[in-house]
Amino acid sequence: MVGRKPRFSEQEKLSMLLRMQNGENVSRLADELGIHRQRLYALREQLRTCGNLMPSRPGRPKKRPPEAPPDRQALAAGFALSAEQRRADALAKARRRIVELERKIGQQQVELDFFQEALRHVRGNQQQKDAPGGAASSRSFKK
Repeated sequence: MVGRKPRFSEQEKLSMLLRMQNGENVSRLADELGIHRQRLYALREQLRTCGNLMPSRPGRPKKRPPEAPPDRQALAAGFALSAEQRRADALAKARRRIVELERKIGQQQVELDFFQEALRHVRGNQQQKDAPGGAASSRSFKK
């Protein structure tokens, strides 16, 4: 059947995520399963946020329960970032932003110095022209 999405049980989804966590190539895994690799990442994110892989839409429960699924807690903990890692990532991101902003301030300071010097130069030329004995412009006469 063309265009129909394959349906996987929760245990199958957990085994896919275990394979993904163990370093298997995501593109190859997705090709093997006949799904888009983005669906694997979505499953991983659902496990991180919700802690389970149950479908979000309500429906009739299956007649037979899955057989001995892998430990969801351990799998979710493997994917979830620890609080220390999140803090370290946020700190590193903040430091990169500070360096970027300091670089931008430096560039603006160079530009500001350039324009201040140009303004001094222009004002200096105007003062020389306006000074007595300076290079004043002559009046134009009508003929």
